Amino acid sequence: YGRRGFSWSRAKSYQATCVDHGCAGPFLKSYLQVMICHPAEQLLADVEWLLSECESFVLDIPLTQLLRSDWSDVFADLQANPQILLEHMASAKSHFLGTYFEQLFSFVVRHFTTLNILAEHQQIHVDGKTFGEVDLLVESEGVTYQFEIALKFYLGLYDEPNGAWIGPNKNDSLQKKTNHAREHQLKILTVSEGKEWLRCVSGGDHVVPNLLVYGRHFYFMKNVSCEFFAHSQWRGGWLRLSDLRLAAPYLSALSEASKPYWITPNIDKPNKKQINNELLLELSERFVHDNRPVLYSCSSTFRPPNSDTFWLFVCPDDW
Repeated sequence: YGRRGFSWSRAKSYQATCVDHGCAGPFLKSYLQVMICHPAEQLLADVEWLLSECESFVLDIPLTQLLRSDWSDVFADLQANPQILLEHMASAKSHFLGTYFEQLFSFVVRHFTTLNILAEHQQIHVDGKTFGEVDLLVESEGVTYQFEIALKFYLGLYDEPNGAWIGPNKNDSLQKKTNHAREHQLKILTVSEGKEWLRCVSGGDHVVPNLLVYGRHFYFMKNVSCEFFAHSQWRGGWLRLSDLRLAAPYLSALSEASKPYWITPNIDKPNKKQINNELLLELSERFVHDNRPVLYSCSSTFRPPNSDTFWLFVCPDDW
């Protein structure tokens, strides 16, 4: 701004503060929107993860059942020329993880499935107030579906009833999410205003609800041992800072995950950390000012070299 003008480097420093706090004006927002670009390799890895549906909590009707027969060829073409993916993801309205995933999911539906998109992120109003939002309304072979989608990272509490799964911020849980989705979000097209909108958009009044909650399970590493890592299907775990040293014989090459790249390992973070006194001190000082759990992608010495990445949440001791 002013005599110095506006530079990309200065825009980056403004991005987190101005956008997060809602104080960016139209001029700055236009620059920041252009800046929302992602490494092609990262996007391709995340698309492949979504297509595999290898990590999820709830899949009423899996997307894999709705894929085109030639979807693998489409993905191969995308790998050779990812420009359409780059442009689609760059058009996202924010840099938040939720928006990133919604944009990614929309791309996969458009290019890899037999579904026709009728509407996205449509708000339904009742008595002048927002009653709810339809994430995605799609049609295939005469059937209309309402998709409610989410990406979640839940930590398991085995000492809680029914093994509750809660978010790292402790305000969210799998039970809360599924209850709200089924009892509210997936019922907004049953009220008169929702039915009227549905008829206008789809030409009918019948819709099939479909809850899709993708994400990663983080199992409580209460007893860090070979037995824990023997569960090959467990791709994530969590522990408190005071227990982190116990994981040193089993985990190495820790790379902190930065949003929105929580789905697959960050490709632009070559520097890896080990579990040692330096990392313990770094985290203990960090948790004094910021008590949010820290997410790492890691290598596990008890898994084959080419096996899936192991993900670790390190939480403050009072979490």
